[in-house]
This record gives sequence, structure tokens and C-alpha cells, in this order.
Amino acid sequence: MGGIIIFAVVLIITFAFYKDIYSKKFFLSGAVLVFVLGLLDDFKGVKWQIKFLVQSIAAALLILSLQVHHFTDIRFLGFILPQGINYIVLFILIVGLLNAFNLMDGLDGLVAGFSLIIATMCFLLSIGKPFVFLPYLSAAIIGTTLGFLKFNANPARIFLGDSGSFILGYFITALVLAISGEASLTEFNQTQVLSNNISLTFVIIALAVPIIDTLRVLMIRLKERRNPFLPDSSHLHHLLYSKNIRHKTVVMMIHIFSMMFALLSLFYALDSKTTALFIFVIFVIVFLFIDKILSFVIRKENLLTYGRLYKKVPNILPITYKNALLPVVTLFLICMIIVLIINEIPGGRHIFAYFFIIIIPSLIYSGTRLRKKHYYAELLVLMNLIVFFMITGFTGFFYKLYPVPILNQLNINQIFIGIMSFMIIVFVLFKERIANIRQQFLNGTDLTVAVMIMFVYLAAQFINLPESYRISDTLLRSFLVFLIYKIIVAVLPKYHLPLYYFSFFIAVIAIAKSLF
Repeated sequence: MGGIIIFAVVLIITFAFYKDIYSKKFFLSGAVLVFVLGLLDDFKGVKWQIKFLVQSIAAALLILSLQVHHFTDIRFLGFILPQGINYIVLFILIVGLLNAFNLMDGLDGLVAGFSLIIATMCFLLSIGKPFVFLPYLSAAIIGTTLGFLKFNANPARIFLGDSGSFILGYFITALVLAISGEASLTEFNQTQVLSNNISLTFVIIALAVPIIDTLRVLMIRLKERRNPFLPDSSHLHHLLYSKNIRHKTVVMMIHIFSMMFALLSLFYALDSKTTALFIFVIFVIVFLFIDKILSFVIRKENLLTYGRLYKKVPNILPITYKNALLPVVTLFLICMIIVLIINEIPGGRHIFAYFFIIIIPSLIYSGTRLRKKHYYAELLVLMNLIVFFMITGFTGFFYKLYPVPILNQLNINQIFIGIMSFMIIVFVLFKERIANIRQQFLNGTDLTVAVMIMFVYLAAQFINLPESYRISDTLLRSFLVFLIYKIIVAVLPKYHLPLYYFSFFIAVIAIAKSLF
């Protein structure tokens, strides 16, 4: 019943900032209905007929909420649907999505991670728009799912349950429907305009993963004359998991598909609709046949071929990586951090003092948890790096252009991302020979955060927001350095504690220097 956490925290955070609760009475009533339905289903089970009735009422309430805010025109492929038919189609879509989220909740962290990606997209699209409820709600979902994933990612210690999957389905559906008409292109000036239209095409592309998988499963059940409302193991995540692919890898693969469809929905809204629809068809075909594609890839003969190629890589590569490349890159990072501290910290930024509220309790907390190899303590390193690069990364240091043969000009940020990415990819491919690590290098939360950060980085290329690219660069840069930290600790465990507390040191120094 993790849905209790999701429901309570999202609404508390949202309405702590958005004061006009009365204007959201229909939205809130639908949310309460869906949550109570899920809660009862978690406790003792609810017949599918009752589920359908309650979901129908919640869908009607959500439609009323959209009407109150003048979301009147419902478009599909650019055409306005006729009155009467439009709300029937919208009703079917909402009820279908509520059930699609519930059916999707078959692996640890899958639905929470998917909701995190879509809420991030909605937050980016809603920034600066007049409908201020959307950024509040999407930000609340982002924060709540990030915290929840720490316990819900594989191996999970807490589960969404029907209460969680239903309420996340309701929140995300409401967000995507409301945001679908916010950013579009006019035929005349190709600029972003505010619109209270609902674009069903945008919604279908953004939420393609649960929609397509649910439709595929329903068709299979109807073909085999089975009850389409009863659960089974024919969903895509079950099929992939049955091929002996690791739990975390399956979840990451589906999250990557989710990210691709979300980016494609941005491309549809902000760029070329025709091209986006063509790419969408290709993505759908790949998604529908991904289990067969993977079956071909992981067949015994193909695995043996990969194994032979892997063994042919000379031992000098992992040895060079461990004894030369990693020390050089580590030295490069230390020198860069020193340069940033000396030259790139702007003074008089008193707002950064608030970071001490996070840093000091975190340092105290880590002293009790780090020696127990507690994952959350390690995640604090990422937080420290984000704080450090937020303070030092906006001065222009990373964006100065330098001449490079063949490639003409590159900035330090591009060179930095290239080097860090190369180091991480080589380690992931050869970790058994570099550090004698046989288990998966990244855990479930790492993989989900990686997909989200990559999504923000790529989405910033589509969304024209001031400084958005620098924010996305800061997140990506911090996460890459965090992964290098994890690699160094895996290869040279004796440097774990010095590097861990070094991350706190540089964050504190950056904050302190920015105040004067």
C-alpha cells in the first residue's frame, strides 16, 4: 500500500503552494475516489465491475475539472473531434490509462520510474505557463517518486499496490491531458502558443508504453477467449523477464522506451508533427517486437559470438584502464575542481547559504550509515556534486570554445562529457576484468535516475527555456562524476572514505566562498 505515501505527499506538497483548493474540487474528488478504490483492492480485493464503475465516476470528474479550466476542444491528428464523441473518446482513454498503469505495475520500480519520467516532461513544458497548478503538481510527483524509488527500486522493500498504481495513473493522466495543448506550433509564425486544446495524439505518444502494451495484452486475451480484466503474465515486462534478463535491466529497458516516446511527444508538439508520427510508427513496431528481437540477440550462438569477441580483447586494455586511464582522469577531475573553486565561484550569492540546511544534516547522517554500506549515504555524494556544479557551472567556464582539429571548435563541457562517458562505458563492458565485479554495477535507483537525467538533457534541446540547457548540463555532469566516483571506489576501495568526505568538503567550500 505504498499508494498511501504517494497520495498523501503529492497532495500535501502541491496544495502547500497552490492555495485555491476549491477550484480543484472535481480533480480532488476523482483522486480520492481512485485512491480509496485502490486501497480497498489492496485490503480485500474488488470485483472488476465495481472497479469499472468507480473509475468511470473518477474519469467523469476529471473531465469536469478540465471543462472548468476551459479545455473544450479535443483534437486528434490535428482534427477537432465532434461534440459528444469527443468526451466519449476522452472518457475511454482515461479509464483505459487508469487500468494500464495498474497492469504495468509488475516489476519493482517500473510504474514509479515511468511516472517520474512523464512528470519531468510535464514540469519542463509547464514552466512559465499561466496554468501554475501543473508545475506544482508535476514537481510534487517528481520529488515523491524519487524518494519512493529509493525503497521501491529492485530489490524493493515497499510496493505501490493498487492504491499506488491507480493514483499515479490518475495524476499522470491528468497532467498529460492538461499539458498536451500548452505547447504547439502555429502554421504562421512557428512559435509556442498557449492553447486549452487537448491533443490526444500528444497524449498517446507520451503514454505509448502502457497504452500499447495494454492493447496488445487485451488482443491476446480476447483471441484466446480469456477474461480481458483478469491479470496474467503476458505483459511485455513479464516476457522480457522470462528470458533471464535481469530485473533491473528489464526495468531500465522499458524506461528507455518511455523516455524515447516522451521525447518524441515533445518533438511532435514543438517541431514536425508529420515526421514525429512517422518515427512513432517505427518505435511502436520495435516496441511490439522487442521480445523477439531480444530472443534473437540472446540466442546461444549469438552469446557465444559475443563471448569470443569479449575474450579476444587483450588484457592490456583493462590493465591500462586501471593503472593509467583511471588515475589520469581522477587527477584531471581534482585539478578541474581546484580551478573551479579558485576562479569560478561568484561572490555575494547569499541564497546558496540554504544549501547548508541540506549539507550539515547529511554529513551527520552519513557518519552513521556509510560504514554499513547504506545506499542512501552514497547518494549524498551525487547531491554534493549537484550543489558544487550548480554554484560553479553557470559562469561560462564549461562553455568557452577551443579549436580542435577536424571537429573545428568544442567547449570544455562537450570534451568533459565525452571523456567521462568513455570511461564509464569501458568500465561497464569490462568490469569483471578491471575490478573483478560480477554483479550489476548500477542498482535500480541508479538506472532510473540515469534515464531521468538523460531525458532532461535531451528534452532541453527541444524546449526553449532560458538556461534550461545549463541546468540539464549540470545534472548530467554531476551524475557522470558520481559514476566515476563509484568506479574508483569499486577499483580502489581504500580511497572510499577520503573521496566520500571530499565531496562534502568541496560542496561546503563552494557554498562558503559564494557567500563572500
